[in-house]
Amino acid sequence: MIIHIMGGFLGSGKTTLVMRIAETYIAKGKKVAVLVNEMGEIGVDGATINGDGLNTVELAEGCICCSLSGSLQSTMRDIERSIDPDVLLIEPTGLALPHKVKEIIRGTVDEDEVTIIGICDAYRFPVLREKKEDFLRMQLSKADVLWINKIDAVDFENVFEVSAWLRDICPGVPVFMVSGKTGEGLDAALKASLFI
Repeated sequence: MIIHIMGGFLGSGKTTLVMRIAETYIAKGKKVAVLVNEMGEIGVDGATINGDGLNTVELAEGCICCSLSGSLQSTMRDIERSIDPDVLLIEPTGLALPHKVKEIIRGTVDEDEVTIIGICDAYRFPVLREKKEDFLRMQLSKADVLWINKIDAVDFENVFEVSAWLRDICPGVPVFMVSGKTGEGLDAALKASLFI
Protein backbone atom coordinates (compact mmCIF):
# COMPACT_ATOMS: atom_id res chain seq x y z
CA MET A 1 0.00 0.00 0.00
CA ILE A 2 1.37 3.38 -1.01
CA ILE A 3 0.86 6.10 1.61
CA HIS A 4 1.08 9.86 1.12
CA ILE A 5 0.98 12.10 4.19
CA MET A 6 -0.09 15.61 3.23
CA GLY A 7 1.53 18.15 5.56
CA GLY A 8 0.71 21.84 5.56
CA PHE A 9 -0.59 24.62 7.73
CA LEU A 10 -4.30 25.33 8.15
CA GLY A 11 -5.79 26.61 4.88
CA SER A 12 -2.86 25.59 2.69
CA GLY A 13 -5.14 23.71 0.28
CA LYS A 14 -4.52 20.14 1.43
CA THR A 15 -8.08 18.91 0.88
CA THR A 16 -8.22 20.22 -2.70
CA LEU A 17 -4.88 18.59 -3.47
CA VAL A 18 -5.92 15.32 -1.79
CA MET A 19 -8.95 15.18 -4.09
CA ARG A 20 -6.80 15.88 -7.15
CA ILE A 21 -4.31 13.15 -6.18
CA ALA A 22 -7.13 10.68 -5.51
CA GLU A 23 -8.66 11.41 -8.92
CA THR A 24 -5.30 10.77 -10.58
CA TYR A 25 -4.86 7.39 -8.90
CA ILE A 26 -8.49 6.37 -9.52
CA ALA A 27 -8.08 7.21 -13.22
CA LYS A 28 -5.19 4.72 -13.25
CA GLY A 29 -7.40 2.00 -11.80
CA LYS A 30 -6.14 2.21 -8.20
CA LYS A 31 -8.34 1.81 -5.14
CA VAL A 32 -7.91 4.90 -2.94
CA ALA A 33 -8.72 5.53 0.71
CA VAL A 34 -8.43 8.89 2.46
CA LEU A 35 -7.85 9.33 6.19
CA VAL A 36 -8.81 12.82 7.32
CA ASN A 37 -7.99 14.26 10.75
CA GLU A 38 -10.17 17.16 11.86
CA MET A 39 -9.75 19.01 15.15
CA GLY A 40 -13.31 20.35 15.35
CA GLU A 41 -16.59 18.62 15.95
CA ILE A 42 -17.82 18.99 12.36
CA GLY A 43 -15.72 17.17 9.76
CA VAL A 44 -16.02 19.51 6.80
CA ASP A 45 -13.06 17.99 4.95
CA GLY A 46 -14.33 14.46 5.42
CA ALA A 47 -17.76 15.43 4.11
CA THR A 48 -16.21 17.19 1.10
CA ILE A 49 -14.05 14.23 0.16
CA ASN A 50 -16.82 11.67 0.74
CA GLY A 51 -18.96 13.60 -1.73
CA ASP A 52 -16.58 12.49 -4.46
CA GLY A 53 -17.29 8.84 -3.71
CA LEU A 54 -13.93 7.95 -2.21
CA ASN A 55 -13.37 5.60 0.70
CA THR A 56 -12.97 8.10 3.52
CA VAL A 57 -12.24 7.53 7.18
CA GLU A 58 -12.27 10.41 9.63
CA LEU A 59 -10.51 10.83 12.97
CA ALA A 60 -12.03 13.86 14.69
CA GLU A 61 -11.54 15.94 17.82
CA GLY A 62 -7.83 15.46 18.32
CA CYS A 63 -4.51 15.38 16.52
CA ILE A 64 -3.27 12.10 15.02
CA CYS A 65 0.33 12.92 15.90
CA CYS A 66 -0.55 13.61 19.56
CA SER A 67 -3.73 12.58 21.37
CA LEU A 68 -5.00 10.20 18.68
CA SER A 69 -1.78 8.25 17.96
CA GLY A 70 -3.25 4.94 19.24
CA SER A 71 -6.41 5.55 17.23
CA LEU A 72 -4.30 6.17 14.13
CA GLN A 73 -2.58 2.80 14.37
CA SER A 74 -5.83 0.88 14.90
CA THR A 75 -7.55 2.89 12.13
CA MET A 76 -4.71 2.05 9.75
CA ARG A 77 -5.20 -1.67 10.47
CA ASP A 78 -8.98 -1.30 9.99
CA ILE A 79 -8.49 0.48 6.65
CA GLU A 80 -6.14 -2.22 5.42
CA ARG A 81 -8.51 -4.98 6.53
CA SER A 82 -11.85 -3.48 5.40
CA ILE A 83 -10.91 -1.39 2.35
CA ASP A 84 -7.53 -2.87 1.28
CA PRO A 85 -6.58 0.20 -0.78
CA ASP A 86 -3.69 0.45 -3.21
CA VAL A 87 -3.18 4.04 -2.02
CA LEU A 88 -3.88 5.72 1.31
CA LEU A 89 -3.85 9.52 1.48
CA ILE A 90 -3.50 10.87 5.02
CA GLU A 91 -4.57 14.46 5.60
CA PRO A 92 -3.61 15.44 9.14
CA THR A 93 -4.91 18.61 10.73
CA GLY A 94 -3.03 21.75 9.70
CA LEU A 95 -1.47 21.84 13.17
CA ALA A 96 0.10 18.38 12.90
CA LEU A 97 3.73 17.53 12.24
CA PRO A 98 3.67 15.03 9.33
CA HIS A 99 6.97 13.41 10.31
CA LYS A 100 5.38 12.50 13.67
CA VAL A 101 2.53 10.82 11.78
CA LYS A 102 5.13 8.86 9.79
CA GLU A 103 6.84 7.78 13.02
CA ILE A 104 3.53 6.56 14.49
CA ILE A 105 2.66 4.40 11.48
CA ARG A 106 6.23 3.17 10.96
CA GLY A 107 5.58 -0.24 12.52
CA THR A 108 2.36 -0.89 10.62
CA VAL A 109 3.51 -0.25 7.03
CA ASP A 110 6.49 -0.60 4.68
CA GLU A 111 8.36 2.66 5.30
CA ASP A 112 9.66 2.78 1.71
CA GLU A 113 6.10 3.31 0.50
CA VAL A 114 5.42 6.35 2.74
CA THR A 115 5.94 9.82 1.28
CA ILE A 116 5.49 13.14 3.07
CA ILE A 117 4.26 15.84 0.70
CA GLY A 118 4.82 19.23 2.33
CA ILE A 119 2.46 21.95 1.13
CA CYS A 120 3.28 25.62 1.49
CA ASP A 121 0.65 28.29 0.91
CA ALA A 122 2.18 30.85 -1.47
CA TYR A 123 -0.66 33.33 -0.98
CA ARG A 124 -0.40 33.54 2.81
CA PHE A 125 3.33 32.85 3.03
CA PRO A 126 4.44 36.39 4.01
CA VAL A 127 2.05 36.47 6.98
CA LEU A 128 2.69 32.86 7.99
CA ARG A 129 6.44 33.36 7.82
CA GLU A 130 6.17 36.44 10.01
CA LYS A 131 3.89 34.87 12.62
CA LYS A 132 4.56 31.10 12.43
CA GLU A 133 7.98 30.63 10.85
CA ASP A 134 9.35 28.26 13.51
CA PHE A 135 6.29 26.03 13.27
CA LEU A 136 6.35 26.05 9.45
CA ARG A 137 9.99 24.99 9.54
CA MET A 138 9.16 22.10 11.86
CA GLN A 139 6.14 21.09 9.80
CA LEU A 140 7.87 21.10 6.40
CA SER A 141 11.50 20.33 7.21
CA LYS A 142 11.21 16.53 6.91
CA ALA A 143 9.09 16.41 3.76
CA ASP A 144 10.18 14.10 0.94
CA VAL A 145 8.81 16.53 -1.64
CA LEU A 146 7.51 20.11 -1.37
CA TRP A 147 4.62 21.69 -3.22
CA ILE A 148 4.10 25.44 -3.32
CA ASN A 149 0.32 25.75 -3.65
CA LYS A 150 -1.90 28.65 -4.80
CA ILE A 151 0.52 29.90 -7.44
CA ASP A 152 -2.54 31.17 -9.32
CA ALA A 153 -3.07 33.77 -6.58
CA VAL A 154 0.44 35.33 -6.46
CA ASP A 155 3.08 36.74 -8.79
CA PHE A 156 6.40 35.17 -9.71
CA GLU A 157 8.37 37.13 -7.10
CA ASN A 158 6.24 35.64 -4.32
CA VAL A 159 6.70 32.12 -5.65
CA PHE A 160 10.46 32.69 -5.95
CA GLU A 161 10.60 33.90 -2.33
CA VAL A 162 8.75 30.82 -1.07
CA SER A 163 10.90 28.53 -3.19
CA ALA A 164 14.14 30.07 -1.88
CA TRP A 165 12.93 29.73 1.72
CA LEU A 166 11.95 26.08 1.21
CA ARG A 167 15.25 25.23 -0.47
CA ASP A 168 17.03 26.80 2.49
CA ILE A 169 15.19 24.71 5.12
CA CYS A 170 15.07 21.54 2.97
CA PRO A 171 18.22 21.40 0.85
CA GLY A 172 18.03 18.77 -1.87
CA VAL A 173 14.26 18.20 -1.55
CA PRO A 174 12.38 18.63 -4.85
CA VAL A 175 10.12 21.71 -4.95
CA PHE A 176 7.13 22.03 -7.30
CA MET A 177 4.82 24.95 -7.99
CA VAL A 178 1.14 23.96 -8.19
CA SER A 179 -2.38 25.26 -8.04
CA GLY A 180 -4.93 22.94 -6.51
CA LYS A 181 -7.63 25.30 -7.76
CA THR A 182 -6.66 25.46 -11.47
CA GLY A 183 -4.57 22.29 -11.73
CA GLU A 184 -1.55 24.23 -12.99
CA GLY A 185 1.73 22.39 -12.42
CA LEU A 186 0.00 19.34 -10.95
CA ASP A 187 0.85 16.89 -13.73
CA ALA A 188 4.59 17.45 -13.31
CA ALA A 189 4.35 17.42 -9.50
CA LEU A 190 2.30 14.22 -9.48
CA LYS A 191 4.59 12.39 -11.87
CA ALA A 192 7.69 13.35 -9.91
CA SER A 193 6.23 13.01 -6.43
CA LEU A 194 3.99 9.96 -6.57
CA PHE A 195 4.35 6.36 -7.57
CA ILE A 196 2.25 6.61 -10.73
